[in-house]
Amino acid sequence: MDDALVAALRADGRMSVADLAHRIGASRSAVSARLEQLKADGSLNVVAAVHPEFLGLTAYAHLAIRTSGRSQATTDAIAALPAAAFVSAVSGEYQTVAELRLPDSPELYRTVADIRGLPEVEQVNTLVYVDVVKGLFMPGRPLPPWLRLDDRDLAIMLRLQADGRESYASIAGHVGLSPSATRTRVRFLLEHDVIRIAPVLSRARPDAGLVCGIGLNVRGAGDSVTAALAARDDTEFLARTIGRFDVVATIAAQSARDLDRALEAISGRPDVVTAETWVHLRIAKERYEWPLPTAEELARR
Repeated sequence: MDDALVAALRADGRMSVADLAHRIGASRSAVSARLEQLKADGSLNVVAAVHPEFLGLTAYAHLAIRTSGRSQATTDAIAALPAAAFVSAVSGEYQTVAELRLPDSPELYRTVADIRGLPEVEQVNTLVYVDVVKGLFMPGRPLPPWLRLDDRDLAIMLRLQADGRESYASIAGHVGLSPSATRTRVRFLLEHDVIRIAPVLSRARPDAGLVCGIGLNVRGAGDSVTAALAARDDTEFLARTIGRFDVVATIAAQSARDLDRALEAISGRPDVVTAETWVHLRIAKERYEWPLPTAEELARR
């Protein structure tokens, strides 16, 4: 049931319990009870992520950090940075990987410099994202230039960042709108990719499986490689990058055997020149909520 619930919520994070029950072939009471249990024990949360362009975030990078020995202190220090969206202790040549999201390239440079200055850091290898091809919370298109939001839209987005499945009636009570007007605004935000609502699974749960990063060097533009990776169900994240790799991806698997088969299929392609992998051992930070601009800041845009 859990796998079916997650798949359904990835298709529509606000799918009703009745529709979830119909889709996975279970009773409404069973689905409702399981959702509450997963939320209560921290295994599953459904949240809204806001379009990076709306947040003013334009510079993205993947960092691989080598330290003098394994260093939890370094990993935790990087996780404490406001710009860090994802931080993990990993196996392989490097001990920590991180994803940064910042307003511009100068801010990115300064943040990387701060990381290089941490006591146990020996090397920081930086990949700059060209674009994100696949990501649960990454936008599929730019925001429309005519988009205009107000303080009530911001209040709705703030509620959904905390709980993407909060009822329209509950949200309405906090933002001063009717439930029907709240529903209309939420649908508008979703239809124009201002927000995306999807499930977040805890990596600490017993059945979490394995998560592996893979960096590829490809022949030419690598369009066929990225298309094939994007089509895989086990690809959680995929980006084209500039640096030591041309493509970076995250692959999820339930077992070491499944992971081995996936990596063999990917690295064995004739258009893949080299492949480097690392296994995520401890995810120190996985962030989807970011401070929203104020209504005054929106008005000045």
